[in-house]
Amino acid sequence: MRIAITGSSGLADIIKRTLEATPHKGNTFEVTPIRVEDITSNKENCWIYNGHRPCDVLINLAHQDQAKILGITHEAWEGEKTKYIINISSRASQPNISKGYMYASEKAQLNHLANNLQYNSKKRYKMTTINLGLLNDENLPSVKHQDVAGLIYKLITSYPEYEIADVTLQAHANYQSVQSDKETLRDMERFTK
Repeated sequence: MRIAITGSSGLADIIKRTLEATPHKGNTFEVTPIRVEDITSNKENCWIYNGHRPCDVLINLAHQDQAKILGITHEAWEGEKTKYIINISSRASQPNISKGYMYASEKAQLNHLANNLQYNSKKRYKMTTINLGLLNDENLPSVKHQDVAGLIYKLITSYPEYEIADVTLQAHANYQSVQSDKETLRDMERFTK
């Protein structure tokens, strides 16, 4: 199975390595990082548009232009029953959760478009939006990269007859307590500089 993933973060690398190292029912995964620009500006050679090497799954991870990438992929795959889009979003997309206003609004835009396409289009592909909580923090309860990769593996391999439209993955910890601890750590960091 061919999988394209946008982004080059540590999370993208862990997802790539996990999928490639874990075949499913004798089938292997070929995961190729692709640049956002390869989708948004080069349709002829883009994996999404079934160019020279079509893909079966797009992991829409890179923060840049995620809603635009989803729109382009939807246009290309709307009638494709065997395709799968996995959007990596954030629980910050929910109202009044994040103080990172631009980040939160961009993730909300992605989630809003995903919901509209999920329920108001004639799409045939599968789509899941994963809303991540605090990620890979050394000092606070957080979701580990490996756990995200494991969830993606499970989504791709385990539910052929179901579509999990969205899921939030976060550490089991009180949100307000974690946010308070996060602010305390930031204040300590500022004080020691």
